[in-house]
Amino acid sequence: MSRIKYVDPEFKKALEGVSPSVRREVGLLFDIAGRISEILKQKNMSQADFARAVGKKPALISRWLSGTHNFTIQTISQIETALGTSIILVKRRSAL
Repeated sequence: MSRIKYVDPEFKKALEGVSPSVRREVGLLFDIAGRISEILKQKNMSQADFARAVGKKPALISRWLSGTHNFTIQTISQIETALGTSIILVKRRSAL
């Protein structure tokens, strides 16, 4: 993936007004969408194949992969089950 080399100064200034938590949230949304895209590529699955696997319409899959969809834990679980792999890894707490 290539990195952006130029950022418009006005855009950069606008970003400065965005809270760190919102920046983190948006970053995570794009990371999740990117992870799903990587898995689809590895499995040679099209978006239509993926839509059938999760029982959703292709238009919703496009929104998921755009990086702007706010995923629920339920949706992530459905996606992970359909793809047979993890999207998000969470460090488990050790037993008390």
